[in-house]
Amino acid sequence: MKWLFFKLAYLYPRIYAFFCYYRKEERRKEIEEKFDFFLKRGWRRSEKRRIVRHIFELRGSRKVMHYLIPHIDRRVINRFYEIQGLHHVDRILKEGRGVLLMAGHFGNPHLAFCAIRRMGYDLILVKSGAPKKARHEKLRYRETPEDTIFIDGSNRGGSYKGKILGILRSGKIIHYYADTREGRAKETVSFLGREMGFPTGMIHLAHQAGAAVIPCIHFYRKGKITLIFMEPLDRHWAKGTEDYGRIVSEFAELLETTIAANPEQYMGIYGPTVLSEYYRSHRNENGPGRS
Repeated sequence: MKWLFFKLAYLYPRIYAFFCYYRKEERRKEIEEKFDFFLKRGWRRSEKRRIVRHIFELRGSRKVMHYLIPHIDRRVINRFYEIQGLHHVDRILKEGRGVLLMAGHFGNPHLAFCAIRRMGYDLILVKSGAPKKARHEKLRYRETPEDTIFIDGSNRGGSYKGKILGILRSGKIIHYYADTREGRAKETVSFLGREMGFPTGMIHLAHQAGAAVIPCIHFYRKGKITLIFMEPLDRHWAKGTEDYGRIVSEFAELLETTIAANPEQYMGIYGPTVLSEYYRSHRNENGPGRS
């Protein structure tokens, strides 16, 4: 009966999206303006509505995921998940190297990478902010210092870097959002027709650890989760630090292509990403909706 529990739970995000679309008018218009600003398509009204409602559905899925994640097992994965390209990760781990999963803010990442954990992979999340206080701990999933590296004001000076290096050097997996706006060292690349700076701090640590850098994409479609792992981008660090710019550029190209094909999956339109940061600082240069 567990599958029925998941099936019913996945109805909530769709109901949430329906009401948010009509009640959160300011947020809806902001999302529409961002898509107009970056993609510049002649959107039909129905297409805009479909995309924005799905963005709200992704938000709704985050509200129920904490109750679903503790119940993810092999049967749930077989029924609700499609996983592609996992052999790329397996090959690197067999070589004894760590893996840096270079992800974007697509779909519902937590439902995706927590399933990978349930499959027996040692995966650590890197995210900004501090741990949240536990509520209904026995019923809800929460991130802990054991499975998550929190980067906040207290450790931004570098205390977390040694931990990340140790994890990667021990042949484990780290998942991070490569389109985050935060980070001091950045590579500026072309993204959606603009020049934007993507952080390279995690790439530098992967280089130091001799880890592989594997892009991954996660989609959420009405309770079905798709997780796609790509070919490694590091090329065994043949050119050292010169590879950083190429890796960022190739990831940005993948990100751009995926957003163009699946705009409704990109939660990064909500923030906090390089895209949202760019929009905030450039949206009024030539009037709303024009660069």
